[in-house]
Amino acid sequence: MARYDDLSTGPIAYAAFVSTVIFVVIVLLIRALCYSWVEAEDDRKLANAHYTQADSAIAAQKARLSSYGKNVVEIPAADSSDPNAAPTQQERLQIPVSRAAEILLQDWAASGQ
Repeated sequence: MARYDDLSTGPIAYAAFVSTVIFVVIVLLIRALCYSWVEAEDDRKLANAHYTQADSAIAAQKARLSSYGKNVVEIPAADSSDPNAAPTQQERLQIPVSRAAEILLQDWAASGQ
């Protein structure tokens, strides 16, 4: 056989390897893009979802957490050896969560310095 009829396998193997790597990178990029689209669509749907019962309950909870008031809480019996001891009820003051966080930060800063 003549030398000019033989194929040069080195450049063919190099081109096959490079094209395979480029193809894998493109597939991974498309996969990441599709995942991003799906996540964005799920976030959009969740942001636009409205459940009237849950929304009203959440609004009531947020209002309660951001207001002052009084709550009645049960305090377990001090003597834990008696299982039949009735818990006592005490009235406690309720402050907004943001104010409680400020107080805790002030106390923490004062005790740490």
